[in-house]
Amino acid sequence: MSCTRLRAKEINARPRGRHWQSLPYLTLALLVGCVAPGEGNFQRPPTPAEVEQYNAMVQPEERIVCRTEIPIGSNIPVRKCRLAVDIDETSVFHREQLRRALR
Repeated sequence: MSCTRLRAKEINARPRGRHWQSLPYLTLALLVGCVAPGEGNFQRPPTPAEVEQYNAMVQPEERIVCRTEIPIGSNIPVRKCRLAVDIDETSVFHREQLRRALR
């Protein structure tokens, strides 16, 4: 076999492009994507029975209210529990901001 023909076989035997070099990065992305974010810090919202029991033991200004909210940019409802006082203060603040904006 001639030297030119051997050289052509060597060139054809090499992988085309650099796709094989990105394999470790793709594997890493796959493994990282399988881990749930914040898995260790996850706290479930209290059940309705737990909320009722808690509210029976505390003062009215310390009671919590749980409701289902849909975050902006999402269609997935999330259960949020907050102090009733905080909800009232936030509502008053947002109403006032809306009045200022519409003047």
